[in-house]
Amino acid sequence: MSHLPHLLAFALVNDIASRPNAAQLFGFAASGFRDFTRIAGSSPEMWRDISLANRNALLNELNAYQAEISSLKTMLQNEDATGLQALFERASFARNAWAESKKS
Repeated sequence: MSHLPHLLAFALVNDIASRPNAAQLFGFAASGFRDFTRIAGSSPEMWRDISLANRNALLNELNAYQAEISSLKTMLQNEDATGLQALFERASFARNAWAESKKS
């Protein structure tokens, strides 16, 4: 689980950097993008090795995350405000509860 955010950050930055208008997109990026992608500045060699060593677990996590992204995409396409609100509320509650438990 702890390695998944690194792969996601590397993938997001790579996606943006690969686009023809990458400079413009990076110009629009603000603190949320900076915070989310900070770990993409990590050692590529180290993360290559960590990713390969944890290949099976990461593939399982990527599949689960891909399903969640697909669900989110469907909600956006269907303008499902109720579904989006419920997802955001569950995620916000879970994230805040996790963060609070780390303080103890």
